[in-house]
Amino acid sequence: MTKHGAILSGAVLLGAALTAMAPTAAVAAPAAASAPASASIQVCGFYETHATAYYNHCGDAPIWIVVDYASGPNQYRQICGRGVTDIGGAGAVDNAWYSHPAPAC
Repeated sequence: MTKHGAILSGAVLLGAALTAMAPTAAVAAPAAASAPASASIQVCGFYETHATAYYNHCGDAPIWIVVDYASGPNQYRQICGRGVTDIGGAGAVDNAWYSHPAPAC
């Protein structure tokens, strides 16, 4: 076996061992009725699916976010409470981020 063949074989064996050690199933909390099923495993902030862009606000206080659109200027949007908000189509929105606190909604 060549030096490169031994390295490749070792990498394959390591990958197989790690795969065997990985859990086979994950338990997720049920998603809210208005949120897509995948939202239950998303982190806080901006994310998108194949069709829709979302902002998941994990705090309790109202905030303003900046939505970066693929064409046109960025726009502020108020998020009133905790949870997932649809902020547009995945092709129309490039990103979104926290800007500053908002007054009570």
